[in-house]
Amino acid sequence: MSIFEGYVGIRLWDGQLVDDVIFSLLLFLFIVFAFVFRLNFQLFVKMLKDAFLVKERQNLFDGVAGKSDFFFRNFMTFQVLFLCSIALIAIGRIYGIVSYVEWREVLWTFCTIFCVLFLFYQFKQSCYFLLGSVFADPNKYRLWKTSYNAIMGIWGVSLYVPVLWLVFVGTHVTIPVVMFCILYILCRFVIIYKTIRIFHKKSTGLLYISLYLCTQEILPLVFLYEGMVYLYNFIETSTLWH
Repeated sequence: MSIFEGYVGIRLWDGQLVDDVIFSLLLFLFIVFAFVFRLNFQLFVKMLKDAFLVKERQNLFDGVAGKSDFFFRNFMTFQVLFLCSIALIAIGRIYGIVSYVEWREVLWTFCTIFCVLFLFYQFKQSCYFLLGSVFADPNKYRLWKTSYNAIMGIWGVSLYVPVLWLVFVGTHVTIPVVMFCILYILCRFVIIYKTIRIFHKKSTGLLYISLYLCTQEILPLVFLYEGMVYLYNFIETSTLWH
């Protein structure tokens, strides 16, 4: 496909179409988030409170009349996976790990990374459910799940800062990359802290926390790393991307 030169006759650089696709994806997400934030402002405020409170409550957004948290909670999760996918693509292009010049390639890669992260997220949710059902009190597990969803939602909103930097600024890329890593580490530390606050009670709580750290914070990262290495090798050798 020939590169459109525009009305002024200035030829676009080879990666311009890819940048336009990434920009369009990010703009679409930001517009949807703006509508969701405007329509669910009370739920957003409750989410901020639930990220720090450990008081047992019936549900995540208790006291918000006429509001259901199902769509809001799932959209915030979708936003996390969406922004992480864009960030990984942008970092890969900046550091030369991937060099896409066709918009179809970046769409295929985005969908692939998003699906991998989604499957990884579902795997962790299954482990959470099994651990919570077998070793934890149902009320405490629901309280922990409430806090977990709130922390993930806040992390997703904070990801806009490094992602926008990577997409629009393009210089001093070490800063957004470090910021992205720090935000992820802080997110995991807050989740671990809330887990200890909620479940630590004598030997039973200590057993649950030990199982949680092994199955949720260590092994999944190993699986994700190996999966990303396999995905990178697959993309580099597959004819779909060449």
